[in-house]
Formats: sequence, structure tokens, C-alpha cells
Amino acid sequence: MKKIFTLALISMGLLTASAQEQRIMRIYMMDGTSQTIKVTDVSKIAFEKEGEMPIDPENKLVDMGLSVKWAAWNVGATMPSDYGNFYAYGEIEPKSEYTVENYQWVNPDYDPDQFMDEWEQYYKLGSTMTGTNYDVAHVKWGEQWRIPTREEWKELIENSKWTWTAIDGVAGCRATSNINGNSIFFPAAGNMVGKEHTHDQLGCFYWTSSEYDGEPDEECRNYRANMDATNHAADGYDYPDVGFSVRAVYGPVPSRTVSYLAPNEPVDLGLSVKWAPFNIGGTVGSPSGHYFCWGETEVKRYSHRFNYIHYDPISDSYVDLGESICGTEYDPATMCWNDDWRLPTAAEMQELIEKCTWTRSGYDAIVTGPNGNSIRLPAMQFLTYAGKPSGFLSPISSGYYLTGDEGAETWASGKPTDHEVCTVLKFYMEEGTYKLDTTTYKGMGMSVRPVYAK
Repeated sequence: MKKIFTLALISMGLLTASAQEQRIMRIYMMDGTSQTIKVTDVSKIAFEKEGEMPIDPENKLVDMGLSVKWAAWNVGATMPSDYGNFYAYGEIEPKSEYTVENYQWVNPDYDPDQFMDEWEQYYKLGSTMTGTNYDVAHVKWGEQWRIPTREEWKELIENSKWTWTAIDGVAGCRATSNINGNSIFFPAAGNMVGKEHTHDQLGCFYWTSSEYDGEPDEECRNYRANMDATNHAADGYDYPDVGFSVRAVYGPVPSRTVSYLAPNEPVDLGLSVKWAPFNIGGTVGSPSGHYFCWGETEVKRYSHRFNYIHYDPISDSYVDLGESICGTEYDPATMCWNDDWRLPTAAEMQELIEKCTWTRSGYDAIVTGPNGNSIRLPAMQFLTYAGKPSGFLSPISSGYYLTGDEGAETWASGKPTDHEVCTVLKFYMEEGTYKLDTTTYKGMGMSVRPVYAK
């Protein structure tokens, strides 16, 4: 984050100076020349680190009458006509060459000769990276600065009049708001492919924070905004290793939590808590529902550590959410249903194991309580990086159900887990086993069967 140092210019003597004693400030340049400025024309002098923004967001944002405010210039620039820096998708530093080989999030284990699909060439970073540690605008500028989503780019494009023009001799696009008449300029900086600077002064290429929404096992692509003299759209997508400009927006990260229909009544199994009759995202007739990672309240198309929102890729560490997330903002049951529901604790899940009768129906578990009532737990396995249940990789059918409790402090091997594991119910009804596991990775997508919180 930039540090600003302000030089106080106004002293008692300056305040009382007469017109005949007008004070000036002389600036001596490195080339031997000098410039003079009237002291009375200066309010302050700020020494700023080039390419970064002042801490105060009001200094450089433009209100276009939309859902977010827009930065007046690119990340890495100091004025609207500056190109700023080029960035590969999800990287926070510019470089002189943009290739697959030097892309930070390329998969080093990728080998097309080992039956690996093309999408496995990169670590896919999730449906959106806005406001995360992959977001250069957020990392460099802080606060609520972030890379706009594809939807926010489309909002700007659709609600603006676009003009191909020039500022300071630099060609580019001016967007003038149809709502309030304010405008911002986008320099035609082109892009970087390898060492080649292409489309210079011909087009504007900006990353959105949104991943291409094709199938998870398609090649890795991310949406871009592309403007030139005739076209203005955010429909194109590109490989993540190319270098594009970044224009920041200012505003809270859009919530990705989805509300689902909660059960009318919980099921009383004769235990210390009542249980939901189906998983989050399911129904009484189809109880399976969706997958969630521990501490997340959104449904994702695939899961691994690089799109787990509580993992910091820069420091290779995990956020400490506490020993229990039951009933908190990190509880998908509470956030996706309502305050009447929460994740079960490990103790409540253990009670389900010990005090109920477990029988097999296909690969699913029928869990019957001491009072004769029962619930069905579908064997959904877990969500893989390929966007398919783990049965896609293994014929063993199983169930993985989250509790609200964090896992063990160390693996069985003695390696510290450092907040990367949680406690889950695992069952393999074909083998007749059902137990708690305290060393399951938090970033796996798993099933959620809530308990009644009242």
C-alpha cells in the first residue's frame, strides 16, 4: 500500500505575506533546469510511490451511477492516459514476458503424455477472484478496491456511450455514463503475449475477475473486456497467462451465497437435536442437494485448494475461522437456509453414529433413531477438481458430511495441519463402516445435513 508524505507549506510568515512579497517555490530538475510555482497556488505536496493509489479512495474514483464506482486509471498508472501494468490472470506483479512457462498458477505436474486433460494445465482459481489474494487491484490498493466481475463490466458497457478518442496523444475509449454524464477513459494499451506487445493503440484489453463458465473440465479460460473503435463487450475469454490491463472498481464483493428452501419441519430421531430431512439444495423427494467446502456458503463447480476462499495462495496458509463455525457467517446451513438451522457439531454427529441403527439402501445410509424415525443420507462422495463426484475417479461409493468443527491439529504422520482440515462424517455402506474423520481437507466439496438450531 502506498505511503503518502505531505510537506506543510503554509507557515505564519506565508499567511501574512503581502502582494509585494509574493513567495514562490522553485523546483530544481535533474537536467539542470528549474520551475517556479506560487506558494499561494499550492495546497500540499505529496510524495507517492509510482503506480499505486492514494489510500483515500475518494481521490481517484468516478461515480458512473452504477452498482460500483470505477477507478479513473489503470492499476500501475498515475493518470488516465497512462497504460499502467499488464498482468496475467491471478498474478499480482507485472513482468517482461507472458508465457505458459512463467505463469504463476501453471500446474507443474501437467503432462499431456500421462492422460491428463488440457484443463489440468493450469490451477483454475474459481468462478471469480474479485477481492481475493489473486486480485491485483485488491492486493495493491486495499480496502474495497478490486477487479470488476464480468457482470460489472457488462453493466458499464451497457449503460455508457462509447467514443474512440485520444488523451495526451494516447488513443483509447471514453465511456460516458447514460445515467449521470460522468466519464472515464481507457487507453488502448493492447496486450502482452510472450514478449510481444500487440494491438498497441488499437484496442483495450482488460481482465474481468470471472472464469469462463463452460464445463469445469474444459480448457482454462477467463473472461475479458475488449474495447476498440467499433466494439465494446465482455463476452470474449482468453488463456490466463497472457498480459492484460486491469481497471479497478470500488465496492463490496458481491455475495455468492444462495438461499434455498428449508424444510417445514425437522425430523425427531429421539436424540439431543432434530435433523433436517434432506441436504442443502435437496428436497424431501430428492435429498441429495449440493456440495459445500468447510466455511463456505456458495456452491462451486469444482473444488481444490486454489479455489478455496479461506486459502491464501500468496502465503500458502489457511484462515483461522475458529474451532467451530456452527451458526456463524461461515455456516452454510445458517446462511443458505435461515437461523433455525446450523451445521451439526462433531459430538452431535457422533451421537448419530452411536445411538442410531445404520442400514444400507443401495450405497446410501438409512439412519434410524431410538424412537423409530429415520433419515436418508445419500452417498454423494465429494466434489473433485474435475467437477464430478469422487466416484468418477473411484468405484467406491461413500458419503462425506460436514460438521461445524475444525479438525485435528496434526495429521497422523505428525505434520501440522495449520487450519486446513475439518471433522466430517464418512460412511461406506458397502463395507458397513461409518465414522468421524478429523483429518479431511476443508477445501473439498462435501454434503451438508443441517440440524435444527432451536
